[in-house]
Amino acid sequence: MQNLTTQSSQLEQDLIALHSGTTQSKEWFNQSVMNILKAPTQSSFAKADRIAEVFTSIDVKIDYIKEQQKLLASLKKQLELAKTYAKVEVSNSLVSLGVLKLEGLAISSITATKATDKSVARLEILDEDELLNRGFFKVELDKEAIEKALLSADQRDEVAEFADMTIELVHKPATIRINKRKTIAQDEPTQIAA
Repeated sequence: MQNLTTQSSQLEQDLIALHSGTTQSKEWFNQSVMNILKAPTQSSFAKADRIAEVFTSIDVKIDYIKEQQKLLASLKKQLELAKTYAKVEVSNSLVSLGVLKLEGLAISSITATKATDKSVARLEILDEDELLNRGFFKVELDKEAIEKALLSADQRDEVAEFADMTIELVHKPATIRINKRKTIAQDEPTQIAA
């Protein structure tokens, strides 16, 4: 994994700046793309590679961040568990010495509590069908079925008085797709001459 703080190309810097959504950042990115596309000394292959390389670099950074987030989440879970166990052990130690409160200078005090047991009610369903028959359920609208009814010629009259469907215009911005080239080495097994 490359260092996330290494110097990136102007195009990549302008792409990253797009997160602000400002007109200026969009203009800068567009200008960087146009500079590459209008470069007279580069082939169309080189131009495509330079643009795609930026998106690949961003993908690598995103994957790295996702991996680090998983590691941090795991570490957080371990630390929380260790903290919970440590509190129990400190409390047990204090209680075993007959100390319920330990005064401090930097902190006010540490108060130890003994382990306790309490009863908690947990619901266990023995006969779901019988409970449903006796009225222990709630009714919710089936919005999916209502949409289907509104769109069907047969059922529309049943629901048209009580529901309506509006059509909203959803803008889908222009985009590109980076098609990654498969290398021959990945597709064919390596053959060794005998």
